[in-house]
Parts: sequence; structure tokens; C-alpha cells
Amino acid sequence: MKKITILMTVLLIATFTTFAQHSGGDHKHGSPHGGTVKSAGGFHIEVSVKDGMVMAYLLDANEKAMKNKAVTGTAVIQMADGKTSTITLTPSGNEGFMYTLDKAKKYNKAIVTFTTGGKTASASFDLMVKDKPAADGHDHQH
Repeated sequence: MKKITILMTVLLIATFTTFAQHSGGDHKHGSPHGGTVKSAGGFHIEVSVKDGMVMAYLLDANEKAMKNKAVTGTAVIQMADGKTSTITLTPSGNEGFMYTLDKAKKYNKAIVTFTTGGKTASASFDLMVKDKPAADGHDHQH
């Protein structure tokens, strides 16, 4: 009887741990293009920002980039002053979409939305530029 109780306890803990890791959007993602990946319904969206160029990708449930041929995308951009603007994403290559930020402006967030096959996926991403770390490699902003 003691072995059955121990076995049931172990199975219960394992089930709870697995559920906790996969419920909600707070879990680790792969990043096929080196950006930030977020859950978006049955899809994932990846966004990377480099030198004012924003690249966005629609990923399937297995975090594999989807072709952009039958996909449309928009981004609602929030500036640091609270104003927003909506941008139509431009296809780039076979999988990506891009848009360029105005380097004279400061940005807070982007809500990226893709539509494909009658389904919509949307996720919010931080666009704030962080100061570079100090020469010792540490971020001294506390």
C-alpha cells in the first residue's frame, strides 16, 4: 500500500508540473531568427529589432516559420508619448515581414497581428531601446 501511495504522489506531482509548464503564455520558446517569441492563439509570433529595422515572423504551433505568401500583417506601434500608429507589414523574403522605425522617435510597444486562412494571431512586444551595459558588462540601472 505504501508503494502505491508513493507512486500516486509522484504521478500527481509530474502531472501538475507538466500542466504548469504548458498553461498560459509564460513558457520558454525557441527562436528561429534570434528574436523574441510569444504565443498567439494556435500560433507563435517572433519579433526582432536591429538598427531601427523590425522583423516579424508568423510561426506555427511547433515554432517553425510559416511562408508569408498567404499571410497579411499589421503592427500597432505605441510611441513613448503615448501616440499610436498602425503600419502594414511588408513581406520580406519567404517567411518574414518588416517595417522600419523612425530613428528620431522613441517607441514603447508594438502589437503585431497576422491573418492567415481566416485565423488571426496577435502578440505585444516591447520596442524600448535599452541603454548599453557598462564596460564591465553589467547593467547598472537598478
